[in-house]
Amino acid sequence: MADEPDPLWLIPRAVRDKLDRIAVKLHLRDWQALSAAQRQEICDQPCGSREEAEQLTALLRSLLGRELEPLNRMRET
Repeated sequence: MADEPDPLWLIPRAVRDKLDRIAVKLHLRDWQALSAAQRQEICDQPCGSREEAEQLTALLRSLLGRELEPLNRMRET
C-alpha cells in the first residue's frame, strides 16, 4: 500500500461543479468505488458545452453501470 494518500479519494470541487452543471448527484461511496483511473478520467472530462455535458453524463452512466440520480435542487419561493 502506498504511503501517499489518494488525492482523488474525496470528490474534488471541480468535479462537484461539473455534477451541478449536469444536475447529477454522486454519492461519495459511488465515487470511491471507482478506480483511480476512472476518477481521473472524470476529472479530465470537460463540461463547458452542452455536448461535453452530455458526454460526461454518458461517461458517468457507463462507469457506474446504472442510471444517474438527479440532483434535487431546492426552489426559492
